[in-house]
Amino acid sequence: MIGTVAPLRLRGRLRRTERGFLLDMEDGHVWRLNGAQDFPPLVDAVVVVEGRKASPSLLDVLWLGPA
Repeated sequence: MIGTVAPLRLRGRLRRTERGFLLDMEDGHVWRLNGAQDFPPLVDAVVVVEGRKASPSLLDVLWLGPA
C-alpha cells in the first residue's frame, strides 16, 4: 500500500495528567496519547501502545493494553 505508514508498537509507563494521557519511555521520550481512554488499572503501569505517529511527540492510539 503506497502512502500507508505502519503503526508503531511502543512500551512504557502510562501516566494521566490534567490534559490527557502520556507514555513515558525508558529512553526518556514522552509521547502524548491521542484517543487513549481512561482505564484505571493501567494508569501508572507498564503498557504496550500501538498507534500512528501524528507528530514528533503525539501518537494517535489504535490499541493500548498491559505489557
